[in-house]
Amino acid sequence: MPEWPEFHVVTGRADHPSPPLILLHGSSGDETSLIPLADTIAPQRPYMSLRGAVEWEDGFAFFRRNPDRSLDYIDLDRQTDRLCRFIAMAIETKQLAQPPILVGFSNGAIMAASVLQRQPGLASSAVLMRPLSPAPEAEFPSMLDQPILITAGEQDQRRTPGDAELVRQQFANAGADVSALVLPTGHDLHQDEAEIIRDWLIRKGL
Repeated sequence: MPEWPEFHVVTGRADHPSPPLILLHGSSGDETSLIPLADTIAPQRPYMSLRGAVEWEDGFAFFRRNPDRSLDYIDLDRQTDRLCRFIAMAIETKQLAQPPILVGFSNGAIMAASVLQRQPGLASSAVLMRPLSPAPEAEFPSMLDQPILITAGEQDQRRTPGDAELVRQQFANAGADVSALVLPTGHDLHQDEAEIIRDWLIRKGL
């Protein structure tokens, strides 16, 4: 995989024919953060795990936040453009054999939603864990029957109860096939979350 200045990439199981995963970690994570999750939800499935382009605390992020932790929408737009170009290049050059399944956590889930809001054809589906809307006032483009899984934490101190619901509604209004779950946990992943994601992938035939 050719390196871009914006992204460091780790790939695995590239020769398997299943639709690939693109793994997008949360704030302060890196390209290794979601590989254990990928190994659990789809141990045979190819993946491409990206490191965010922004240095953040003790790790990296895919876009910046403002000092009050609100989203820096200008940087989010800029970084979304870069990631869209990267995914399009990977598909064009057959580094991705087919449009991927985006798997994002927190900062990475917001970025995944932003990619779908910008260019939904770049992904076949998405798993969004602890997302926020990348464009709260916008209507999303048509995503007819595109499978989307959204998971939220009931005790998540970094989110309000309406955050995941807004994202769900935006995707539903765009015609996506949305599944949304609120799990009894905080911002971290629930102990059953990997199994839930694995079962959803199987149920949707992905």
